[in-house]
Amino acid sequence: MNAFKKNLGFNLALIVLGGLFVAGLVMAYLAYAGGDASTKELAQKVALEGQLLRGHSFGPGEAPVSLNDDNVKAAQADVADLAKHRDGLRASIAGSPDLAIAGRPTTNGTELSALLRESVDSWRKLASDQGVKFSPNDPTSFGFHRYIHNQGTSPKRDFQKVDQQRQIIDFLVRQLIESRPAGAPLLIESVDREPVETFVLIPEGRPGAGTFGPDTDAARNEVDEFKPQRTLARPGLVDALSFRVRFVGHTPTLRTFVNKIRNSGRPVAVTSIDVGVTTPEIEKLLGSAAPAAAAATPAAAPAAASAALSFFEQAPAAAAATPAAGAASPDERRVTVVQRKLSAFVVQIDYLSVPEEKAAGTEGEPKK
Repeated sequence: MNAFKKNLGFNLALIVLGGLFVAGLVMAYLAYAGGDASTKELAQKVALEGQLLRGHSFGPGEAPVSLNDDNVKAAQADVADLAKHRDGLRASIAGSPDLAIAGRPTTNGTELSALLRESVDSWRKLASDQGVKFSPNDPTSFGFHRYIHNQGTSPKRDFQKVDQQRQIIDFLVRQLIESRPAGAPLLIESVDREPVETFVLIPEGRPGAGTFGPDTDAARNEVDEFKPQRTLARPGLVDALSFRVRFVGHTPTLRTFVNKIRNSGRPVAVTSIDVGVTTPEIEKLLGSAAPAAAAATPAAAPAAASAALSFFEQAPAAAAATPAAGAASPDERRVTVVQRKLSAFVVQIDYLSVPEEKAAGTEGEPKK
């Protein structure tokens, strides 16, 4: 120890030099290890580049496709074509912007409740003025039973979407009433909608199913609300609001109604049509004075047969077709063959829309 103290400076210099030597060894090892990893990574990149340049064969006997300028341009052109096709599909689904039905963005619960009541009253009056009937015991509330029959209640959320449903129902009701041929019977049983403003869609026929949080009125399965079993909605691609129109009438009314919806230019699709028999009570309510199919009387059949025979015998058609003097007119010869029956129709309809594309960086942001 005394010797170390006597040569303290020299000994400290040796210690420092030793430490520097060890540090140099460590740095040299780290540099060698890092260079080795870089060499391996560089070799992998070179191999990948060579594979891309050589090309990849997608099937036996097919020429390999390599990463050259022509193929890069072709890939970019394919991407542009796919984007154009996607935009075309989005435009065909959304329809014309001028015909789109959108809810009012500033509607609150109280204003919306008043609009719902006003609309239901106007639809009932319109139907009554046109001679359209409702079920006598419980007239339809057009999808808003929970707000029409429970005084003081109003939607608590999704005001714009509920108002959009109100406007879509207005379109459907007017199309249905206008589809009825003059004098034909029509009874609107109900117009149903999916309750988008509740926490959980209510499974049909299961009152109180699910967890509804603070909404005590949402635990009831209202008579004009349903969960669609068939829908065109695809998460992230297509949004759909489902409606179900239930009415009693004749087939021409149904056919005209479906055609008017399809040809309206609005993004509306008919997803299902169910046809059933109606009840004697409904038939009595609508009356049995329905138009019937008719056919010629048996007395007119020989005349038709002789006319056909004269035609094939190249006899003058005018002489064969001329009715005898005093013969009954075609209208007087028509007799009832099959009585036209009333049918109960259930038409499910989806109103389609394209989800708004989220801007980059907004994914995962907390809702305010």
